[in-house]
Amino acid sequence: MLLPASRICNQLNATGEGHGPDSSLNALWTWPPFALFDVVDVRHKTINSILQRAKDGSTVDLWWFYLAVLDYARAPKRISDKTPEQGTEAPIDATFKSPFIGQNEFDVARWLKGKPKGVNLDSHFFGLLDKQAEKSGKVVLCRIGDSHLKGNEVTCLLWDADQATLWLGGQHYGDWDDVMEGKGPYIPELH
Repeated sequence: MLLPASRICNQLNATGEGHGPDSSLNALWTWPPFALFDVVDVRHKTINSILQRAKDGSTVDLWWFYLAVLDYARAPKRISDKTPEQGTEAPIDATFKSPFIGQNEFDVARWLKGKPKGVNLDSHFFGLLDKQAEKSGKVVLCRIGDSHLKGNEVTCLLWDADQATLWLGGQHYGDWDDVMEGKGPYIPELH
């Protein structure tokens, strides 16, 4: 079932994080926007295409990927518990150079876990641009933590950009593990 952005945000729990099982089977498990890390120096044309395709496929017409930079001051801020601030709009600045080139999923997970409280990025789910971004236009989706979002384990799935933010934004408890069982984990192509 596809939900409009206002309904998605209204279903999130009052903490603003949207994480964790609660009494509602329909409670969403994520809080957009999601950090997106370029770790292999993806061409701007490809990044713009991925950002646009993710927005177009989201069904809520929102930019839900934030192309991460080191400075948290540029990251989306929490406006209220029911209003998501958007991520990075395509086209990106022609001078953009990712500070995360050469890092892996564990490195960028530490950046995400270190975000200040007012930064409005999901704390457990994020995207990664590896070699597959250039080859196939796909995004690596990553989760920090186990099935209860506890711990620092990082697991990854390869996903079509068109459906990436739609799938992340509609996560419910157990969805990630169900897909992992069927597809198996993905190891990012960094070199």
